Amino acid sequence: MIESTVEKMANPIGFEIGASDDTTQAALLNGFCDGMARSIQDRELDKQICFMVDSLNSNSFKVIKEIAGYIELAEKNPK
Repeated sequence: MIESTVEKMANPIGFEIGASDDTTQAALLNGFCDGMARSIQDRELDKQICFMVDSLNSNSFKVIKEIAGYIELAEKNPK
């Protein structure tokens, strides 16, 4: 399989954005989530997320859990 430039650059770009500001980090997550929501059927989204989780490292688990916690707080206390 030929790896695209986007696939080759996903980790380095993610690392750079991880060291960036909150607005840029939110833009990355918004774009990523919009792409998944629009390109994957609802019934397939669970399966895709399951496959993705199998490849996440411990830092990803930690940060994503923290993000999920803050999302829960934001939903309980809307602006």
